[in-house]
Amino acid sequence: MQIQALSHAGLRVNVGDTELLCDPWVTGSCYWRSWWNYPPVPKDLVASLKPDFIYLTHLHWDHFQAPSLRLFPRETVIVVPYDRYDRMRRDLKAVGFDNVIELKNGERVELAPDLALRSYHINPTVTDSAVVIEAEDTIILNANDAKLAGLPLRQVKAQYPKVDFAFRSHSSANGRVCITVTDDPEVVIDDNEHYLRAFALFMHAVAPRYAVPFASNSCMLHDDVYHLNDLVQTPALVRDYFEDYAAKNGLDTGLKIMLPGDSWDSEEGFDIAPSDWFEEKPAHLEAYRRRVAGTLERQAALEARVKSPRKAVLAWFRELVDATPGWLLGDLKGRKVLVVSRSAAEELGYLVDFAAGTVELVEEPGQFHEYEIRAEFPALILSQSVRMNMFGHAFISKRPRYFATRATLGALERFIFLLDLREAELLPLRSLVQMRTLRAGLARWREGLLYLQVLLKLRSGKKLPQIEEELLLA
Repeated sequence: MQIQALSHAGLRVNVGDTELLCDPWVTGSCYWRSWWNYPPVPKDLVASLKPDFIYLTHLHWDHFQAPSLRLFPRETVIVVPYDRYDRMRRDLKAVGFDNVIELKNGERVELAPDLALRSYHINPTVTDSAVVIEAEDTIILNANDAKLAGLPLRQVKAQYPKVDFAFRSHSSANGRVCITVTDDPEVVIDDNEHYLRAFALFMHAVAPRYAVPFASNSCMLHDDVYHLNDLVQTPALVRDYFEDYAAKNGLDTGLKIMLPGDSWDSEEGFDIAPSDWFEEKPAHLEAYRRRVAGTLERQAALEARVKSPRKAVLAWFRELVDATPGWLLGDLKGRKVLVVSRSAAEELGYLVDFAAGTVELVEEPGQFHEYEIRAEFPALILSQSVRMNMFGHAFISKRPRYFATRATLGALERFIFLLDLREAELLPLRSLVQMRTLRAGLARWREGLLYLQVLLKLRSGKKLPQIEEELLLA
């Protein structure tokens, strides 16, 4: 049996003649040329992949990447979490795959002799999932982006009290760092150290033989986001933090950094190549950006000539306004949001007013600064976010920019939350009235109790990162 790291969140498990891949983003970039695998995936490693099964943890493009999926035969069996809506199945069909198995929370499937997996779900909007892989006598917990804590994590631990390998993300995948508080630019929106603490606390709770920093091994090469590479918590930083934490807390778990091609074999142990990807990161990033300069230049030329599809954007935001009940508006009640579309060809604003139930054009860029709450998008990203209902993906790309004052920051965050609800097909709320919602929800009852705990803690003034850490400590 062999485990091999493939990419940012890509994992290969071979048992006998059977090959399972998880989240194989192994070619190109994600999120409008924003994210790239770091380090890049060797071409010979990609050519060696012959999957019988692929498990996709969730919808985000650094895990569900269509160009990579198209490298594999269309008859390949794809396993996904069973959600309250069938978005993953629909999107797979659009890519050309219809041999799909959906697993409810906690459900197990045997793929081959000595190879089985069980799926665990979390996140009330766009579902994340963790997967436990039973490979011969080895138990692998690929937690990936799934922030399991509280009762959902206890479910995993009860069913798998001994875990050999635990893989988990360790850096920010969201766009909070792209929010500017205009009257207090020094305000900290995101706690970057939280990701190191949460990784260590999770591994303490699971107590695997080996912890692997995973699903955060990417970099940003587009000009809009290149400066954000300094915020990435690298596996080397995770190792330093975790080893100190483990020593202080008597934790026997060993940490292993596994980059593309690195592996562990049940007979031979680890095969990890020496590298300086993190010690010499600035130089590697510059060389990487030079290698893909042609791709970035073509993307820039494409984006420069894009104009916003006015009718489609107006219609999408009007539908959002109509679908949002007043009680969901929170701090957004009585406030307007200016959504800006920018390119070399055109700058245009869409003024969204939930209270009035209107969306209007603002065609004078000189007026944009008059609006306290703004969400500014490259025109191509706004256009495709509307067409594909992927605003959460735009946020993850870190290429849009968001502006609010201290007084209106809560309103901006509520607006971003509503975009997430729309992407997750939770708006209009009547879309929840179906048997599929009930079937998916019943298997996730522990998660419901977890959210009640979270809501009570939020009402006491605590922030989500602090709450996650408290639940991991419990």
